[in-house]
Amino acid sequence: MTGRTKSFRRAYCVFLLAGTGLGLTVPTAAAFAQEQAGAPDAASSGGLEEIVVTAQKREQNLQETPIAVSAISADKVEQLGIQESRDLSGLAPNVTIMQPTTNNTAAVISIRGIPTPADENFGLDTSNALYVDGVYMARSAATSFEVLDISRVEVLRGPQGTLFGRNTTGGAISFITRDPSDSFHLTAQGGYGNYNAWNGKLILDPGDFHGLRTSFAYSHSQRDGVFDNITQPDDSKDPGARKSDSARFALMLPLGDTGSIRYAFDWTRIAGHVSPFQLTNVADGTPRAPILGVNAVQQAPVQQYLAGVTFTDPRCAALAAPRRAYRHDLCQNTDGLTTDKIWGHTLRVENEFGDVKIKLTTGWRMWRNRIRGTDLDGLGEFSGPMFSNATLFNGMPASLLSFIPTLNPPLAPAGTAAFIASQPVPRTTQGLFDTSNNRKQDQVSQEVEVSGRSDQLDWVVGGFYFWEEGSEQNLQNSGFVLDTNQVFLGNFGALGPAFAAANPARYRLVVTRSLLTYRSVSESTALYGQATFYPGGRAGPFNITVGGRYTWDNKQMTRTQNGAAPLPTPERGEASFSKFTWNIMAGYRAAEGINLYARAATGYRSGGFNARDDSIVGTTKLPSFKPESVTSYEIGAKTELFDRHVRLNVAAYYNNFSNLAVTVPVARATPGTFGTIVTNAGKVRYAGIEVEGQAVLNDNFSIDGSFGYVNVDYKQFLVPTSGAVGAPLVNIGSIVHPGYTSPYTANIAANAQFPIGGGDTKVRARVGYTYESAKYSFSHIITTPFNEQLKSDPRNLIDAQLGIEGLPIGGGTGEVKLWVKNLTNSHDFVRAVDFGQLGYGGGIYGDPRTYGVTFGMKF
Repeated sequence: MTGRTKSFRRAYCVFLLAGTGLGLTVPTAAAFAQEQAGAPDAASSGGLEEIVVTAQKREQNLQETPIAVSAISADKVEQLGIQESRDLSGLAPNVTIMQPTTNNTAAVISIRGIPTPADENFGLDTSNALYVDGVYMARSAATSFEVLDISRVEVLRGPQGTLFGRNTTGGAISFITRDPSDSFHLTAQGGYGNYNAWNGKLILDPGDFHGLRTSFAYSHSQRDGVFDNITQPDDSKDPGARKSDSARFALMLPLGDTGSIRYAFDWTRIAGHVSPFQLTNVADGTPRAPILGVNAVQQAPVQQYLAGVTFTDPRCAALAAPRRAYRHDLCQNTDGLTTDKIWGHTLRVENEFGDVKIKLTTGWRMWRNRIRGTDLDGLGEFSGPMFSNATLFNGMPASLLSFIPTLNPPLAPAGTAAFIASQPVPRTTQGLFDTSNNRKQDQVSQEVEVSGRSDQLDWVVGGFYFWEEGSEQNLQNSGFVLDTNQVFLGNFGALGPAFAAANPARYRLVVTRSLLTYRSVSESTALYGQATFYPGGRAGPFNITVGGRYTWDNKQMTRTQNGAAPLPTPERGEASFSKFTWNIMAGYRAAEGINLYARAATGYRSGGFNARDDSIVGTTKLPSFKPESVTSYEIGAKTELFDRHVRLNVAAYYNNFSNLAVTVPVARATPGTFGTIVTNAGKVRYAGIEVEGQAVLNDNFSIDGSFGYVNVDYKQFLVPTSGAVGAPLVNIGSIVHPGYTSPYTANIAANAQFPIGGGDTKVRARVGYTYESAKYSFSHIITTPFNEQLKSDPRNLIDAQLGIEGLPIGGGTGEVKLWVKNLTNSHDFVRAVDFGQLGYGGGIYGDPRTYGVTFGMKF
C-alpha cells in the first residue's frame, strides 16, 4: 500500500467518525416516522402535482428552481421501466445516451451537445456527471447499472460547476432512492418477454424496530441474445444476451425530529454479450490527398485482402460482405462475454440546529470489469496470408531470388534461394480486430454541507474530497493489411516490378498483439458556497443567487506497457490543475404560475492523461492535456397555467467552450501507419432551445412531451499539418462535427386512465414517441475517413404500456402490465467505430422490438 493510499485511508476513517459523531450530538427522542408520500395522481386531483427537486442542495418546487432541470417521478419510473441511465435517453430535451461497444455498464451521455468521452481510459474524466444519492460516479464505463428503489430522477442541463463541481460542463443526472418506511411494505414483481426474457424483483420494508428502519431489495433479470451468432449454438450466449443481479440494503435511524443517519449498500453483477459490431465499410487502399493542408490517414486495402481469404465457417463468407443494413444473423469469432461488478456504500448524516443544517455524505464505490474478448470486425474467423519480414520472399521464383546477395553464397549457404522459393507464404487464422480487458476502479468521496435559511436568505457552504484509483490491462489483437507490392516497388529498384509481378500473395496481414497496462490515481478537493437573496422576502417577486467553487485536482499515471512488449522503464506523468467556477442567477415571479429566470454559469472538466498517447520524445514522461472550461448564458420561463392543468417550461442557452480536449491526427514515420494524441485544440460555441410541457386534458387523459435543439459551431479546431516536430497548426473547424450529439431531440406521450369497479382499481395506458436526429461518432474525416458514411440513423421509437393496477388481493393490491419497446421494430444504426488506417468501419444497431408482461403485488 502506497503512502498516499495509507494517508487517504486515515482521512476516510476520520470523516466517518466525524460524521457519526455529528449525528449523535442530538439526543434521540421517540421514533420519528416520515412515510414516503407518493405524488397525487394528476388526473384524479384535477391538476398537475407539485414536483419537488433538490438540484440546488435544498428542496424546491421545480417551477421555482431557476435552472433547466427535468424531474422523473417514481410513478413514471415504474411505468416506463426505468432502471439505469441509458433508459433516460430522449426523455429530457437535448439529452441522449448511447449504448456501449465492449461492456454492459458503459454509456456515452450527451447533454446540450457535450458528450462524455467514448474512450473509457482512466485518464479522461467525464463531462456529464452521474450521481446516486449525492455520490459522484466517476467512470463513464460504469455509469449504467440498475438502481433499485428509485424515488425520482433529476436531469440537470447546463454547467453545474458550483454545487456539483468539476466534470459537469454539460450537466448532471441524479438518481435519488427511497428512504426506508416506518411501516411494513412488500412489493413483488415478475415478468416474461420475448427472447426468453424473464425478471423478478422484491422490495421489503419490515417497518420500524425500536426507531430503526430498514429496506431490502433484490432484482434478477436475464434474456437470450437479440441477434444470432450462427457460430454459437447457445442462444443465451448470443449477442445481446445478459444476466443481471442487483441487491440493495438501506438503513435509517432518525435523530429525534431534526435529523437522521442513513446508510445504504448496493451491489450489481452483469454478465452478458454486448450488441454485435457489424461491418459496413472497407477501404481499397486508394491514396488520400491532404485535407485543408493536413495529411490524411491512409487506409489499408482491406477490400482486396478479404476477397482472397477462406472462412472457417463457410456460412460466414456471405455475411462478411460489408453493407449498411441490419443483420439478425452474423458471425463472431470471439465469445464476447463481459462481466461487470459494481458495489458501494453510502453514508449520509444530517441534522438541524435551529435554522442551520449540517449534512455529511460519504461514498465508497468499487467497479470490476473483465472482457473475455469482443469481436470488433463482425466477420467471424478466416484464414489468409500473413506478413513477416522473414517470409517476405517465400514463394518467389528462385531466378529472381538469385539477385538478392543476402540469399546467395557467400552471404548465405548454397540452396538458400531455392529453399525459400519452395516455401509457401504463411497464413494466419483470426479476425481483423478483437479486444479483451481487465479493469478495476476504487473511489471514495466525502462531502460536508452547512446550510441555513431566513426570511430573506438561503445559503449553503461546503467542502468536497474525492480520491480514485484505477488500472487497466487492455489487450488488442489487430490485423493491418499490407500491400507488399509497395514494399518491392519502393525498395528494390529495377527488380521491384518483377517481384511485384511474381508476388504469390500481394496482400498480407500484419498481426499485432498490443497490450496497454497502466495505473492511474486522481485526487480532488473543493470548497464552495452559494446564497439566494430575496429582497422583498420570500413572498416577494425577485430573488438573486450567487455562488462560487474553487477546485484543486491532482492526476498521476504510470504506464508499464503500450505495445507488444513491456517498457524497459515505466512511463509516468503527474499534473495538477485548479479552477474557480461561478454561478449567478436571477428569478422573477411575473404572475401567479409564471416564473422567469436568467443564469450565467461556468463549468470545468479536469485535465488529465490519455493512456494511449506516446511519451514525450526523448523522455519517459507522459504528456498531459489542460482542463476544459465553459461559460454558459441561459434564460428561461417556467409556467403553470389554467389552474395548474398545463405546465410549460422553456429555456434558451448560449455556451462558450474553450480548451476543448480533442483527438488530433499525427502522421507516423512508418509508411501506412497513423496515430492520435489528445490535446487542447478547440473553441466551440453551443446555442440551443428546450421546451418541456405537460397537460391534463380531463380526468382520464393527459399528455407530456419535450423538444430540444442544439447548434454546435467549431470556431477553432487546431491540428498539425503532419507529425513532424514543429509542424504548423491549421484550423479545420469548418469540417468538424460534434460527436455523439443529436441536433434535434423530441418526445411526446399520451396517457390515459379509467377507473373500473368500485375501489381503487384502474386501467392505465401510455403510448410514447421518442425522436433523436442522426449523430456523428467522430469529429472529422482526416482521421476517420468513413465518418460521413458511419453517421447514425435518426431514431424514431414508439413504446407503449397497458395495465390494470389496484386489483384487490388479500390485504394488498395486484397489477398486470403489458409493455412493448420499439413497437415498429425499427432497425437503427446507432453507434459507429472507424478504425482509420486499418481500413474498415462499422457499428452497432439498436435492439429490435421487445415486449412482455409484468405481474406485481403490493402489501
